[in-house]
Amino acid sequence: MILEYLQPDPSLLDGATVMLRGVQHVAVLGAAGLALFAMGFGHRLDVTEAARLRRTVLAAIGAGLALSVLALVLRVLVLTAGASATDPDVWAAVLRSRIGDAFWLRGAGLVLLAAVALPWRVGPVVAAVGVALVVGSYAAMGHSTLYGPRQEIVALLVLHLAVVAFWVGSLPVLLWVAGRPDGAAAAVLVRDWSRAATLAVLAMLVTGMLLTWYLTLRLDRILDAWHGWALLAKTLAVLAALALAGWNRLRHTPALARGEAGAGARLAGAIRVEMVFILLAFWAAAEMVSVHPVDYGHRLPG
Repeated sequence: MILEYLQPDPSLLDGATVMLRGVQHVAVLGAAGLALFAMGFGHRLDVTEAARLRRTVLAAIGAGLALSVLALVLRVLVLTAGASATDPDVWAAVLRSRIGDAFWLRGAGLVLLAAVALPWRVGPVVAAVGVALVVGSYAAMGHSTLYGPRQEIVALLVLHLAVVAFWVGSLPVLLWVAGRPDGAAAAVLVRDWSRAATLAVLAMLVTGMLLTWYLTLRLDRILDAWHGWALLAKTLAVLAALALAGWNRLRHTPALARGEAGAGARLAGAIRVEMVFILLAFWAAAEMVSVHPVDYGHRLPG
């Protein structure tokens, strides 16, 4: 939205679409991340936490589906300037386009994620397919379809979003765990999650840097386009969140394990601040996908 209002003729509808896209990212990737946490660490939650996780997964799925429909409607309004938004042929064309491909993949993936909240033996497998469809939907449209090499960019994007989802979706659950009366048990779970998250963060950073290289080519001119400024804002927000996560691992988690008074509250407070930086990163990501990087002739034809 901020980048839109820096343009010569800002559009309220375009700006609202950017903000909606950011909220949609939070809900959709958050739902996928909650499902990933449930598959990897759900068995280590107590009964109350497990029930709360199931409810939160279902709520995130519902929000993701509703926001996806709203985002599609706004997209049609933007594309048609509102003139043909009620034309069935316009909707048919949109739903057959890359926009429609992403919409159907994302919707199907979100529905399958609900399996992780159900007492099915195959639930985790079905939910894993849902995660793949959700993150894969982001490669069905956008910059990954416009720039080459196509296969490499798609693979990097899917892996990048999968680890982002795992990190982001885990934070609400870790917030609950930090409030456990038994600090030592909570610290063990947070520590084990941190080990997995370390590998995820490394994968996120590597894939993020490679995506930046593929989409920009000329890093010395990355700020020549608004895309570069949005990328800079996203990078700063992510680095701030990572710094907090590192501090939690080095300071708050050991204090929780030692049973220090107030350690759980301090860890919870740090996680809340980390979540704020994550929300800022999602806003910047929404700004990024709304504008193109500088084109050096590596955009795919068509």
